[in-house]
Amino acid sequence: MSLGISDQQYIQYSKQMLLADFGEYGQQAVMNASVVIIGLGGLGQLVAQYLSASGMKQLYLFDGDVVEPSNLPRQILFDHHDVGKNKAAVTAAKLQAKNADGRIIAKQVFVSDENHQTVLDNYKVDMIIDCSDNFNTRHLINKLVIKYRCPLVSAAISADHGQYFMLIPEQDCNFVMPHGCYHCLYPADTYIENSCQHTGVLGPAVGVMASMQALAVLNYLSGRYQDYGVLHRFDAKGFSWSKVAMTKDEQCPVCQNKPSNMGEHEA
Repeated sequence: MSLGISDQQYIQYSKQMLLADFGEYGQQAVMNASVVIIGLGGLGQLVAQYLSASGMKQLYLFDGDVVEPSNLPRQILFDHHDVGKNKAAVTAAKLQAKNADGRIIAKQVFVSDENHQTVLDNYKVDMIIDCSDNFNTRHLINKLVIKYRCPLVSAAISADHGQYFMLIPEQDCNFVMPHGCYHCLYPADTYIENSCQHTGVLGPAVGVMASMQALAVLNYLSGRYQDYGVLHRFDAKGFSWSKVAMTKDEQCPVCQNKPSNMGEHEA
């Protein structure tokens, strides 16, 4: 087939390619893409399934956590046989068995200040997907996005309240975040109760946010319209969405006035 898509792949991904503004070029872009997913819980294991099934070339999965019985109602890739096993490893094994064309790499670690250079510096990636479940990790991911000049897709949900946004750093010599960054939205000293372990959540509500993340990635890679720089809020109980344009904090210590040589390794 044209553009390096085989006959079998053309059949397998035909429904995606039937979209006029996706087509074979969009499919080829997805098949050439490499993406990092940080956190393989309720959000991450669903995002990984969608992206792997879409034909994505490489997925790097980061999570040091293990499957627990309480995860199973909303982390539906896992089953009772997976309890006690690392989430990233289980996800990689299951998805690799389904998608022989892709390459899925499991990193059985929590991304931290101490190890992020070791675990990320050697990879050339097109996007970082924040599926983490705590405030500190989200701030660290925000710093990584700025360091590597890499687009970010972020989502979170607690109880009935979800949020999603996408940020794309400008790649010019000045390197600016035109819509600000996560720190602009939620400064590091903000108090947020953000863990579903304390507030609870319904599995399908998590799935809504994960689907938004996966859709955003496919739209971005294929060149379809993308509503980035906008914070989308989801009310799972009321079945409603609202959105607001994100703005940068001119005094933000994370994304403002960064030297042009920052992030010499381009993601």
